[in-house]
Amino acid sequence: MKKPLEKTLIILSILFGVYTILGQTDMLKMYNIPTTANEPGIKLNSKILVSNLVDYENGDFVCYGYKNEMLEKHIRIHRLLGKANDIIEIKDGILYLNEQDFDENMELQHFYSIDFEKFQELLSKGVITKDVQGFRKDGKMMVILLDKIAEQNGLSNLIKVEPKNQADNTIKEIYTQNWNMDNFGPLKVPQGKCFVIGDNRHNSEDSRYIGLINESDIVGTVVKKL
Repeated sequence: MKKPLEKTLIILSILFGVYTILGQTDMLKMYNIPTTANEPGIKLNSKILVSNLVDYENGDFVCYGYKNEMLEKHIRIHRLLGKANDIIEIKDGILYLNEQDFDENMELQHFYSIDFEKFQELLSKGVITKDVQGFRKDGKMMVILLDKIAEQNGLSNLIKVEPKNQADNTIKEIYTQNWNMDNFGPLKVPQGKCFVIGDNRHNSEDSRYIGLINESDIVGTVVKKL
């Protein structure tokens, strides 16, 4: 075997060993994204690098272990928006962290209720594509749109916001309050717990629906989107 080939194999073996160790210890690990829950922040079918060496702060995407009666433990990814003693409140679809509007400079997605004719117009202009998330209801199209796209097309007033005190049964079962995904809280995060939420606010199974997560279940912070 020629020496250059020997050196190449040695280097590859070392790199593979380092990568394996990093992955097994969660020092640096790659994950594929199978969900739209965090769009536009993290795209469906994209990849991310996660590390447990980086401290997480409110606003960071974190990975955490989750399981329930139907699903074995698996890794989920959401944006961290509440640690111990933080106060979370969502009012008319806007999230407030410690009474400050956290959503003001965020790029988010919500459901919008638009006329079918307008929907067809947006399709023809290429503003949205045929694979857009949505469905037809009562003669309208309920469509997930980027808030900035909605604003650019004069649709901001058509955002679908659940009225206050219209309880979501799943949320009520967890928090024993008449809350829903758009009007939630105020809630003070207890010690050892965290509140996580998806950027795709109307299509994300996050702390609103699964409860607060254990801080000890967080396995790392997203450090790179690929």
